[in-house]
Amino acid sequence: MTAARPTRRTVVAGLLALTAVGCTADRDSGPRKEAPSKTRSAVPGPQDGTSGARVMQIVAHPDDDLYFMNPELQQSINDNDLLVSVYINSGESGGVNKVPGEDRPPRPDVPGYAGARRQGLRQAYAFMVTKSEHAPWDVRVDTLPDGTPVEVNSLVGHPGLKLVLLGVRQHDSNSRGPTNTLPRMWGDPEMSTSTLIATGSPVGATHEVTRESLIANLAHLLNEHKPTLIRTMDPDPDMQVHDSQHRTRHDQPGYSDHPDHTAAALFAYSALERYKGPGDGRSYSVVAYRGYYNERWPHNLPHQLVRAKADILNAYGGSPGTCTFVAGCGDYDVGKNRSIGPGWAQRTSQRQPTAAPRVEQGADGRLTAFAVLGGQAAMWRESAPGSGNWPAPKLLGGDGLLPGLAAVRAKDGRWLLFAQRVAGLGPKADENLREIVMAEQQTPGGAFRAWASLGNPERDPDRGRRVGAPVVTIAGDGTLHLFVRNWGKGISTRRLDAGGTWSAWRDLGGREVEVQEGLAVTTDAKGRVHLFGAGHDTVHHWTHDQPGQDLTPVRTGLPVPADPPAVLARPDGSLLLVLREPDSARPRAYRLAAGSGDWADARLDLAGRGYGPLALHPLGEGVLLAARNNDGGTSLATIEAGGTPRWVSVKGCSVGQVALATDSDERPVLARLAPDATLVTSAIPQNRRP
Repeated sequence: MTAARPTRRTVVAGLLALTAVGCTADRDSGPRKEAPSKTRSAVPGPQDGTSGARVMQIVAHPDDDLYFMNPELQQSINDNDLLVSVYINSGESGGVNKVPGEDRPPRPDVPGYAGARRQGLRQAYAFMVTKSEHAPWDVRVDTLPDGTPVEVNSLVGHPGLKLVLLGVRQHDSNSRGPTNTLPRMWGDPEMSTSTLIATGSPVGATHEVTRESLIANLAHLLNEHKPTLIRTMDPDPDMQVHDSQHRTRHDQPGYSDHPDHTAAALFAYSALERYKGPGDGRSYSVVAYRGYYNERWPHNLPHQLVRAKADILNAYGGSPGTCTFVAGCGDYDVGKNRSIGPGWAQRTSQRQPTAAPRVEQGADGRLTAFAVLGGQAAMWRESAPGSGNWPAPKLLGGDGLLPGLAAVRAKDGRWLLFAQRVAGLGPKADENLREIVMAEQQTPGGAFRAWASLGNPERDPDRGRRVGAPVVTIAGDGTLHLFVRNWGKGISTRRLDAGGTWSAWRDLGGREVEVQEGLAVTTDAKGRVHLFGAGHDTVHHWTHDQPGQDLTPVRTGLPVPADPPAVLARPDGSLLLVLREPDSARPRAYRLAAGSGDWADARLDLAGRGYGPLALHPLGEGVLLAARNNDGGTSLATIEAGGTPRWVSVKGCSVGQVALATDSDERPVLARLAPDATLVTSAIPQNRRP
């Protein structure tokens, strides 16, 4: 007997029954105004670090994690993940710890400012964990294999939290021109620098640091702590034009980030090449975060998360005389809500924002999922149709794949996988390479061929590093369309025809069009391809009148999106597109009827929740909408089914986006890659109508 398709009512009822373990869930019965930020209770010390997930963050400066990785840092703490934060340089800058409101800055004190920033970190982490800025810490010295002494801070009573400060000098005062040591050392294997002794640190001696020793020391920390999730800064920040309309502000010339952020990420990725993995049969995932990019795009965090982020940065900034630490009580110029000024606190952006497990039902009824683990493609298959039981994944190789994997099934049932790959991490420009790669099944259900390079739309290696993750779809005539965001923030494409021949890379044109990383693509009921990207002022749309034609831009008139949009092709030939409003993060939905050129507001009445791209999936009645919520879990609502939609939330932090699919019993399935590097799925059960 064929099971009935789930309706909106049965889906919501099933969601209420889900109790997946993970990030705290929140529920409400319908739209509501944004509530003020709530103060969480302290994380229980005995549970600290016991979730099974082990997280390591590798950044350049004290505060990079607070500005650019939060709120996901706070979510890891709330979820009792084991957390190790590694700070490569001392962040001593010019040594001036400026106090807001004072006319005269203090005299430069390089060791003192480095020490004050370390104290600020302790205050911020203590606040996140215990809600008291001045909870006690155990501060000691560890010695790395090459003899480098480093400062390790452990929060007393919370064994799952450590801050490791390598203390590499931020600036080399003996050089002419640019003095930032990390980017110079990345590009020059012969250069060396030293560590800095920060005021108040138990480390009492400096040590030489070379490019090789830094990579080796980071690799040692990875292999010592065995993380299942590694967070880094962006190794390949956008190129940025700086002129009267786009002032340099905090960027480095020509790029949208600080040079130390970029170099720290490149050192981290080089260390990952020597990481042996967490063991116990598990692998790991990697997430890179944008830095100053955030000030160039609309704010995407709701007010509650901005307020919570600013409160943590206020604890980091501190103020004079509020502690007994000899070097001072924080990075004073960041306190008193001054962190909100640059625009970094109002946005959090992953380098591959639409990275998610790719999940679909195969010809035999079993769900198949793909994601990137440890730089390789991983494939999971249900043990039986509708079982929800997933044996260990099969690794498909790839060697250096970045998280934004795309997967599509050809008409003959074979899987085709596409990804962006780190093809080189050398110090010279022509040795630091990225490429788009592809792997395909030889036969349906069979083995995959070796990964093949599809090259890069940019010939210049420096521009080629800015290319984004691929998205793919198959048009009605069997042509596969592949798209990437290119260095100019436009779109480049290749096509694979039904006969197996690839076209050359082609720019879709429109240099005045700039889109965020994270593209959305679909094929409509007539076999036409539609591509969407989030611009500064609207959602940009490319399509064609019929399969086989080149795609061209089409004006949408849609509002400014905060994050990349999501799109769903409907059986009646219409398109449904959802996006988030800037600042509020409220989802909004728009319909494009078949044959119409105008998008209609679907009047989606849902409160803002979380941040990041949304996900859509068709149901028997309506469409399921999934959103990352404020606590890192997933909130879902059924839209387009009549009545007022409401959020229902499911616990469980995800690395990147979540995915939605339908299993063999016609049940919608929520899939996520968890911080412990496992695939977690939650089938929404059917329930009889009362």
